[in-house]
Amino acid sequence: MTTKKTIIIVDDNPEALEFIRGYLGEFEFRVFAATDGAGAWDLIHQHGIDLLLVDLRLQQENGLDLAREVLKKYPVPVIMISAVSDDVEKVLGLETVLNDYIEKPVVPRVLLAKIRAIMRSTYLAPLADDVTVESGSIHEQVSFGDFTLDLVERQLLKNECGPIELTNTEFRLLELLVTHPNEVFSRQGILESLGLESSNHMMRNIDVLVLRLRRKIEHKPSTPMYLQTRRNKGYVFCLE
Repeated sequence: MTTKKTIIIVDDNPEALEFIRGYLGEFEFRVFAATDGAGAWDLIHQHGIDLLLVDLRLQQENGLDLAREVLKKYPVPVIMISAVSDDVEKVLGLETVLNDYIEKPVVPRVLLAKIRAIMRSTYLAPLADDVTVESGSIHEQVSFGDFTLDLVERQLLKNECGPIELTNTEFRLLELLVTHPNEVFSRQGILESLGLESSNHMMRNIDVLVLRLRRKIEHKPSTPMYLQTRRNKGYVFCLE
């Protein structure tokens, strides 16, 4: 029997909170709701957490700040919900701690589809057979060249240099490509695998993320050894 994944919802609008909690509770999840960060932490300590669904602008705090605090202890996916339609704010979130963003009024079936896509990509993505993986009770790591990608601590380490700073979205993209070496991903395929919305803006954002990753893992970003482009096809993580 498959264990249900736990979703914690944080929204200071009681009607919206109850609506979303009730809808998601009809499906394959355990769903708990809180109106503020303190209540969310109580629920997390009691029930655990597999995905955080949080409003951007809470009465007493910022949803992004709460998400950052949660991610310090629990490396779970985060979806932001808000009536705010400012693209700059969306990108800021997606570049730092968010996996996706959905605007109010929430379309329940769209939200459910986003959650299922993110759950699949986060918890069910298989590792490729030809990647070097070290597994144990504490760590699961993928190694390439001078780097080690720690899938549990969710950090990139460079031998003798320590952690390399990555945003949450950069880490998830690198994780996707490294665990599927020599497999070409189109930009659309990357968005679907990461559970992100499909739009021209987000398509272009993938190119920016790839460029940033190259600057962090490639000796010569202009002639990448690992994260390569396949003309008119997409991106591939190359391992010999």
